[in-house]
Amino acid sequence: MGLLPAEVPDIPEARSEIVPARLARKLAPLFGVPWENGPFGPRTWVSDYNKITLSEIARGAPLRARGRAAGAPAAEPGSWAIVDRVAVTGPGGSLPNEIPNATLNRFGPDTKAAVVLTATNRLLDPVVRAVESGMGLLVAADGSELPARSRLAAWAALVLEAFRTQPALVAAAIRARTIQRELLVDWFLPLAGGSAELPLTRCEVGGPHVDGGAGTSSRPRDLELADRTARLLGADVPGEVVDRLLRELMAIGTQRSSSHLWLSERRPGQLVVEALVPPTEQVDRYVEQVGHLLDPGSGPGVLPRIPAAAELAGLPVLARRAVLIGLLTVLRQVQFDAEERERTRAAIVPLLADVAALATECLEPGDPLAVLARCRAADMTVHTMRHDRRNELGGAVEELMAQVERCIELAEEGVVDRGAAAEAISSANVEINVVRRTNAADPDAKLPPPAELDDWLRRTWAAYRGILQITRDWSGDPDSRLAVGHHLHNYASYLASHPDDESDLLAAVELFAGTVIPARELYWKRTQSFLPLRQSLQVATRATTTLSRRAAEAGQHEKAAGWAERGYGWIRQALDDRETADLLARATEPAAHFCLLAVPALLAAVETGVAEAGEAERAGRLLAVAEGWVRRVTDGDVASYSHYELLADLRRRLDAIG
Repeated sequence: MGLLPAEVPDIPEARSEIVPARLARKLAPLFGVPWENGPFGPRTWVSDYNKITLSEIARGAPLRARGRAAGAPAAEPGSWAIVDRVAVTGPGGSLPNEIPNATLNRFGPDTKAAVVLTATNRLLDPVVRAVESGMGLLVAADGSELPARSRLAAWAALVLEAFRTQPALVAAAIRARTIQRELLVDWFLPLAGGSAELPLTRCEVGGPHVDGGAGTSSRPRDLELADRTARLLGADVPGEVVDRLLRELMAIGTQRSSSHLWLSERRPGQLVVEALVPPTEQVDRYVEQVGHLLDPGSGPGVLPRIPAAAELAGLPVLARRAVLIGLLTVLRQVQFDAEERERTRAAIVPLLADVAALATECLEPGDPLAVLARCRAADMTVHTMRHDRRNELGGAVEELMAQVERCIELAEEGVVDRGAAAEAISSANVEINVVRRTNAADPDAKLPPPAELDDWLRRTWAAYRGILQITRDWSGDPDSRLAVGHHLHNYASYLASHPDDESDLLAAVELFAGTVIPARELYWKRTQSFLPLRQSLQVATRATTTLSRRAAEAGQHEKAAGWAERGYGWIRQALDDRETADLLARATEPAAHFCLLAVPALLAAVETGVAEAGEAERAGRLLAVAEGWVRRVTDGDVASYSHYELLADLRRRLDAIG
């Protein structure tokens, strides 16, 4: 179940609302939204807007293809049945409550687009009201208005979540909105003075026309999920703010997006679109593109006020979820900026605890967001605190592990949808794996032993692959491999973090080289975004560097050089990109993380003779960037840094090279 689901309406008493409700009931199952009490029960289809016909919408179910009608099974006279996922009728039969053509033909100017947009707006009406309520409670800690970019991020995240919950429905509505807006652009041509009294007919330019380009109930032009809620950002929001977000949403599921969408049968007959959409990356890129339209400046991020549970008690469940999604978005966007992360490192931790408590108090224990919000808050807390060994991590790690296990359990029960569960597990496992390799190695850290954490990670990564429905033969399908390959980076990184397990290291190199890096190279070529590819290139060198060291220690110098050369090629590709040069201009956490992977790869290349000695100088400059950030994050107590032993060893090796 998604977090902001559409709701199939009851038939209202108000006459003006009856037709939109009837249309909503017909459209919902056709686009993956189940109507348990409808004639088809939980059955759903995932229709293509360009292929579906008005007749199918009127029936609420797909028709049999024309070429297959002759001789195909049919229902008994006067009845109907579902045959091969198609609704068929017998002689004299019809489906329940079919909508007559006369009713559909009231809509225009494009009948199908107008019908789809009308029905979608009705289905998403509770979501729209939830977004409006949720945005109203998002304010700064001092009660003032949040900066425009923070509000923009929260709004975009809520619209994105509504899309992620029912991708087929919202995508169809975006297409319908585009068509309607193109057709509802009217000419305004004045009559010449001598013809001022000329009576114009209904169909002529300038003739009597009640709605013009503004749209009416039968000639809609707005997708209220986006157009109506965008007014929360200000009275004069430029149209590009909405249009750009909708274009970004339509790119999801295409090769221009890092997201992964796939078809899955949640229950027998219930076909839906599952969506793994990394929200922070998606929202941050969007805010960077259009934030200047609302706020030309880009001042420091402002932390939000966390409302008390009593303030949310009177809100519907969807509105409470909207508040929590908005709060987590604002906090995540603050942390996504490297400088803001450092400025708010201490202040953000208690706010994350407050968000987790709010989720527990205002939502039922089995609510999907109660688990996901607590998981995300614990994830961010561990990430914020794990760099400094002086911080007590035991409680946050225990909470994160517990919520991941609960997330897996609810995903298997169908309560948490597959995409949301996979995103939460993958992100959390990164943090637990870092803790396993660093903080947990300290016997005084009051953390589970590294071996225990490793066993837990193997189990949860297996669950992750199951949730993504990756089968044994998936790698044989190139399209599937590239589609999901982008999201196997964290799993490959986990495999690469086992220096004493050669089989894991070799599996990591194979997964990076054959799947993850090709997928991210394709994404880079299509979007010009190098960040995901750089992250994979830098982490992949951890495996090659370790394999090179193991080979050298075994006296296999040629093999050691081969592994070093492979890692050197990857890290050079990362270093040669302009975005990497910009990254290294400041001593930030992402820069330090890159350097602590690049330096070992460069040193291995120098030590095995693959690279010239001059690369050691570049390694020294990179190590200085990492050391600068470490001093910053530990307030000068470098020895308390969680990767201190690695840092010291790299400095020793550099000094030995001279």
